[in-house]
Amino acid sequence: MTSQHVKKYTVEETHNALRNAVRKALERKRKLGQYSVMWQANRLVIEGQDAPVLTKPSKAIPEGD
Repeated sequence: MTSQHVKKYTVEETHNALRNAVRKALERKRKLGQYSVMWQANRLVIEGQDAPVLTKPSKAIPEGD
């Protein structure tokens, strides 16, 4: 059996990789004219020219039906 050397990544390296991936995905959506959906400051944020309009403001804790 052969063993492979696998690099162990730090939390900071993993976090930076994820941030870069999200940044690139959002930039790609922006260039394609697509809207994006994010969660910021305990509320839903939808950005972009073709973004749907929310009829109700988002809440941090959804109400039960």
